[in-house]
This record gives sequence, structure tokens and C-alpha cells, in this order.
Amino acid sequence: MLNTKRIQSAQARMKQQGIDAYLILTHDDYIYFFGEDRYQPRAVIPAEGVPIVVTFTGEEAEVKESLGVEDVRVFGSVGQQIKDVVQVMRGMMGEKEKLTIGVQMWFSTPAFLLNMFQRANPFVNVVDIAPVMDELRMIKDASEISLMQRAAEIAGIGMETAVKTLRAGITENEVAAEVEYAMRKSGGHGVATPVFVNSGIRSGWLHGTASDKVIEEGDFVVLDLVPRYKGYCANLCRTFVIGTPSAKQVEMFETYKDAQAAGRAALRPGAKMRDIDAIAKKVFTENGYGEFYVAGISHSIGLGFEETPAPTIHPGDSGIQICDGMTVTVGHPVLSVPGTGGVRLEDTFHISEGKAQPLTVFPSELV
Repeated sequence: MLNTKRIQSAQARMKQQGIDAYLILTHDDYIYFFGEDRYQPRAVIPAEGVPIVVTFTGEEAEVKESLGVEDVRVFGSVGQQIKDVVQVMRGMMGEKEKLTIGVQMWFSTPAFLLNMFQRANPFVNVVDIAPVMDELRMIKDASEISLMQRAAEIAGIGMETAVKTLRAGITENEVAAEVEYAMRKSGGHGVATPVFVNSGIRSGWLHGTASDKVIEEGDFVVLDLVPRYKGYCANLCRTFVIGTPSAKQVEMFETYKDAQAAGRAALRPGAKMRDIDAIAKKVFTENGYGEFYVAGISHSIGLGFEETPAPTIHPGDSGIQICDGMTVTVGHPVLSVPGTGGVRLEDTFHISEGKAQPLTVFPSELV
């Protein structure tokens, strides 16, 4: 159902920023305002007035009933969709020579559609909607935390399945298939990023996937899970060893575990994102791994697997202060050491009552 309070908050901020309307092209903000997802979510929220939903032919009646939105435009093709949006924009012009339209500039924004929109609307000035949306989405309400908690539980089920499945001789892809199936079976609605099962030399990759590589005795195996539940994510990452770990593997694991614990302890209102990095890097350095530290150990999470503040994407975000209501992860970069592999431990936390409350709960031991 339409979330009128969130729409009104966004409209107030749009007026402050001089933005005439928000053109929604992404799943996350569509879910944020309308409480459900669509295959190709499209909507226009004007700075004043009621939102307009643009959807496929045949969905009009259902959209009106489920969302409580009266202004629903239908289309049968992308070209028709663009034409309808153009008509909407022209209707908003009034005596203005140009309209300022906000669009989310992030990973999932369809660039080709945005380009078509700009070419079809030469009277439109497209700007990033971040000044409107970032602060709104940064603070999660109780309903959002509940959905993220469920996503975290599903992540735990996936990790339990990984522990039961991992062995020498099995491929990374086979492990990923079992894990993703278990999370879907438990009510998960897909994943925000591919299930990472990185073993051996691939465990040192900063970003991973699952390949046909056979997992071997002595391998580090990094498993990173980001399941979705009703649009919301939780991130859980653990590292395992196939067989008996070497002294070097144990040392790397314990270093990362201590760094993550230090970062979590620093997650308090008033601290800045860069403070979390500095504290974690200090642990790496004291244990002889400072040269391998990759900045950006913490970032926000919610409807997106990586949201503002996201220092690894926008370095300026490192100055954003932690505050109650935020949801963040600790453990984003891998500790990658040539010749040994990589270690990573990541969990999702909700900042509440002045400290980091864990949403993901899974043992952090070198199994």
C-alpha cells in the first residue's frame, strides 16, 4: 500500500532542493514508497500532488486496488512508456521553460531508459535524487528493521547449509546452488548480489562469484550471502578452511575477527564512517597486515546491498556520522594475502540505543 508519510517527506525535500518531480526507475525506491515490487517499476512523484504509477497493460485494476493510487498509466512497450511519461512531464510544465527531474543514480538505474527519457524530453534537466532520498532511507523504521531481521535469519539458514555442504571435491557452483535453494525454500526472495563461494586463490578476490572450480583440501573458502526479503537485504559473510588450517590461515582469520570486533565496538552515534576504518586498520597494522588493508570496512545496507553512506563508492561518505536508526555492515573488504588467499567476516548491524545491535547471528569461528 502507498506510504503517504514517506511520499510527503520526499516531496518536502524536493521543494527544498528545487526538484519538480522524482522519476522512479529502480526497484528499491519503488518498494520504499509503494510497499511492493514490480518487474519494471516506474512511477512519477511530483513535488506537489499525488503520485503517478506507470505500469503494463493488464495491471491497471490490480495496481489501483493494491496501492490505492488513482492515476495509473498503462503501456505495452518501452516506446509507449516513454511517450506517456513525456505527456506527464509536459502536463507539469505550466509556464516553466524547464523541469528539474530527480532520478536515482546508482547501480540498478537502467541507463538506456534514462538516455531515452532525456532525448525525448529536451526541456528536462535531470539531477541526482540523492539529496532527497539518502537521508530518508538512511534511517530505518520498525517495519524496515523487521524485514531486515527476517532477511538476516534467511542468511543464517544459507550459511548453515554451506557448512553442511562444503567439502573437498565439490565445486563452488554446487555449493552456491544448495545455499541459494535453501534460502529460497526458507522464504527468501532472491539475492541482492550473486552468492559468493570463492575458494583457494579466488578467496582473495575483493568481489566474488561461484565458478566451476573444484574446492580442494587446504583451501580458504569465503562465502558471502545477501538474501532479500520483501526487498530488504542482510549481509552475512564467513570464511572456512577445508581440512586443518595452517598457522598462517589461523593468524589471518584471528586478525580479521579482531578488526571486525573493533569496528563493531566503534559503531556508536557521533562516530564517523572513517573512524570505523581507522580502528579496523589499526588492528590489521598491529598484526602485520597493514599493507593489505582495503579501506571501506563499513557501509549502509537496506533496500540496497550497499547504500549511503558507502565510502568505497563515494569517498566523501567517510565523513558521515553514525546515528541511531542506521543499519550498516562491518567486514566489507577481504584481507587478501598473495600465496595464502583471503579472509572476510561481515555482519549486519542496527544502531539502536547508542550501540550496534546484530541482525545477523552466526558463529565467527574458523570451521
